[in-house]
Amino acid sequence: MRADLVSRTASASRFLATLFFASALVACKTEKDPDDPTIIGVPPAEAYLGVEYYYNFGAYGGESILDYTLTNAPSWLALEDTNNKARQGIIMRGVPGLGGGSRGEADLGRQLGINLVSTDGEMAGVQPFDIEVKYNALSLENDTFTEGKNADRGADPEESDERCEVPDLDTSGEHSFTINQYAEDGSVSGTKTVTAETQPVLVRVLLDQPSVTRVAVAFELTSQYNPNSCDKSPDTAFLPPHQRCEHSKANEADATVGHDIVALGSDSGSRLEELDYLVYQQDESGTYSRGVVTLEPGITECYIRLEVIDDSFPEKQETAELKLTEVRSGLAGLGPNNKEADTALKIDDNEPLVSIQTEDGGARDALNVGDAREYLAVLTGDRDEPILARLEETRESDVKLGAGVVTERWINGSWSPSDELEFPVGVNEVRFRIRVPDGSYSNPELDDRFLLLGLDQEYQAGRENYARAIDESVLRVSVNEQIKALALNESDGFVATDIDVSHQGRVFVAGYDSLNSDRVRVRVYSQKGSQLQDILISSPGDTLSRPKPRIATVKREVARDKGKVDRFEFVVSYSTDSAVAGTSAQGGADIVTTRYWFDEASNGGEYVESWTIRTGTSADDRVQSVRINAESGYVLIAGETAGTWPKQTNAGGMDSFLQRIDSELDGANEVPRVAWTRQVGSSANDAVVGAAARSVAPLLFGSVAGSVNGEPVLGGVDAFFYSTTSGERGLAVFQVGSEADDPLTDAIYESNQMWLLGTTSGSYRLLKDKEGNRSLERGPLNSQSGFLIAYTTTGLIRRAFTLNDAGDQSNERLTVLMAFGNDMVTSGATEGRFDGRAEVVNGDQGILARLSLVEDDPDSDDKDGSASDSEEEPYKNEWRYQLAKGDSEFTALANYRDDEIVALTRVGRDWMVLVFSPEGELLSALD
Repeated sequence: MRADLVSRTASASRFLATLFFASALVACKTEKDPDDPTIIGVPPAEAYLGVEYYYNFGAYGGESILDYTLTNAPSWLALEDTNNKARQGIIMRGVPGLGGGSRGEADLGRQLGINLVSTDGEMAGVQPFDIEVKYNALSLENDTFTEGKNADRGADPEESDERCEVPDLDTSGEHSFTINQYAEDGSVSGTKTVTAETQPVLVRVLLDQPSVTRVAVAFELTSQYNPNSCDKSPDTAFLPPHQRCEHSKANEADATVGHDIVALGSDSGSRLEELDYLVYQQDESGTYSRGVVTLEPGITECYIRLEVIDDSFPEKQETAELKLTEVRSGLAGLGPNNKEADTALKIDDNEPLVSIQTEDGGARDALNVGDAREYLAVLTGDRDEPILARLEETRESDVKLGAGVVTERWINGSWSPSDELEFPVGVNEVRFRIRVPDGSYSNPELDDRFLLLGLDQEYQAGRENYARAIDESVLRVSVNEQIKALALNESDGFVATDIDVSHQGRVFVAGYDSLNSDRVRVRVYSQKGSQLQDILISSPGDTLSRPKPRIATVKREVARDKGKVDRFEFVVSYSTDSAVAGTSAQGGADIVTTRYWFDEASNGGEYVESWTIRTGTSADDRVQSVRINAESGYVLIAGETAGTWPKQTNAGGMDSFLQRIDSELDGANEVPRVAWTRQVGSSANDAVVGAAARSVAPLLFGSVAGSVNGEPVLGGVDAFFYSTTSGERGLAVFQVGSEADDPLTDAIYESNQMWLLGTTSGSYRLLKDKEGNRSLERGPLNSQSGFLIAYTTTGLIRRAFTLNDAGDQSNERLTVLMAFGNDMVTSGATEGRFDGRAEVVNGDQGILARLSLVEDDPDSDDKDGSASDSEEEPYKNEWRYQLAKGDSEFTALANYRDDEIVALTRVGRDWMVLVFSPEGELLSALD
């Protein structure tokens, strides 16, 4: 490098211009006194060891030819000797470390107050400047490498005098090394010599400035790998040599020099081109892991060619380190401060990948005790030998293989216990089975146990021809113990109205006792179907009339003993115009709300009442939804009113309202307090279908045949939603839908979107224009079907789906919506064949459907306008189920851990709880 701030040509041009300008001034004003000699230009403030420092000064002024001298200059810097005495300027040059006595690193540092003096013999001009001499820094740059894959050099670099010749990377090398072989328990059973192909890769060596001398620098491959770093186990003390030492958790991210990467393969010398700037050297073990790279004068980019070994072991991404260790010749620094110059080399494995999945491609399932089901192991990636994969439960799994749950392979015409799969050449899918033997399985806990099945990576590590596991590819199988439908009212007249699941899988069923003055009660069941508690909500003296109670549960953290503990609660709310013990009627039908909490000290642990409150106007008030906030625990009531709440206004007909009830301490007791009630409506009757107890601003969902809060009417019946934080502040109402009738039946808030479910005789799809703006299109249908539309919190449409029978011949009624496993599950009833396969019987039949929210090609104008970044077709877990019973319906849904769908089901006058797997398999038999 020449440290010019101004090129010679530019300097000369400016110099001539200056002379011309000065001559013109002299010609115009000959009476002016001559100027003092003046130096033009400021030299660079930085110089580098071994790099030419150069600057061309200009000057003007004086009455005669100028002479130049340097004062207080470093020994390596001098003025160029020139015989051109007519020249108005001077060249200053030098090479730090080499000029002026070859002082080397002694020239490092800052030289202050250097002066260039110009004089005509009488007058003088001075240009002071400073120079700091630095190391000419060496550095390394690289990419991530992949076993068995040629390095991507990108576009061929243009020929340059400042770059070494780029090596050929298309020819493979070869390397032989010795590995340990392991017995079943991981102990070393022998050794084996392996010969593997290698792929050349490049690491760029960069020199900050072009040196005037040859620079030779030594390099070395290193790693944090330590074969004596063993896994810890409470049962076994692992001592090297052992598989759990050589392939321990501590070592799994570290490459092994000589096994994963080398500088030069043991058999590569005759295969790869010889590079005149690169010399390889062996380490103490005889592996070529070191060497010297030489940059000729003027070269600023050169290359260290390494080789990645294409082994046959399953490995995670591993890291080695390449260091520049010593400058053997020339003047350069290891980094800017001559302390270190290194880079991490990341190596990706290329062994075939295995994913464990359901037959439909899913990652979750549920399996009954006493049953078995087939699953798939799918292999991807290139290979020319049989590949093995060993199955094992993960550490987070509730179930251990062999302890009540077994995996089986089809061997010699029958299913036999086995945890190892084999993929012959050309076979990329292997079936296996998971079985839960009835007699050997036990589970004393309330929650269902679950199996997290993946690959036994501890066993496979360091063993040849085993597959790698796809990251996070684990099959989750929940073991269901409620294998028969849970009957709710075989003899006692219990009519179920709502359901929820919480607190160690407890199933909460709200309803009323039709044989006892319609008394409200909540029955609590375990996942095994046994009744844990029968809670009588209303008093025995209350005479109600089909109250239809709603229920919601919550788990939240509360402060206790200077810490945090889990608190489990549920709330029940119903409407009645009857007298209720301990409450005062407000007029018409009021709303009675009771909150319970789980008290571990009561009878060994049971739910006990916290408080009861009756709220209402002077007219009829109907509760349609109840929720509990998971943070503060406030209770949210959404409903309809024919009256007027305090400080509110009735818009006419039935208005919507949203009410927040807080809990406060009165001594040691909790008491309810209405924080606020917000009433919003139209001149027509508003229908409320749901609510969401968001912490910031609770939400209400409904539909209306009019204008809510002055919003424009879109069609006959529109959907609407709004949020509020008080009963008085302004609020934004969003009235949405199509130009036709869009009556809602349910709605939820999930993933920052409003999901609106309804039933109508129309098909819906999303349209996108060229600018990406989205709109809703509705078309006619011959029959009634379900629709699901998603909006943002500001009323922008995002998704639209239609749920109709294939032939558009039967009427469907979808009434319940629930989020499940990043998808949506909905239920209701059909008059025909909703799932396309079920037997059609007389009367309505219950239907259940999972609607996948996996997005498709962003450029396609599909029915839902969704998008995906995946190159492969994403897995869509969509299915439909139709109950083969007449006069049946799924009236409420609950989500159990995203493992099982719990459905409150009516068949005739009987009520029961059915359980479904994530893929729509009925787990609890009806008979």
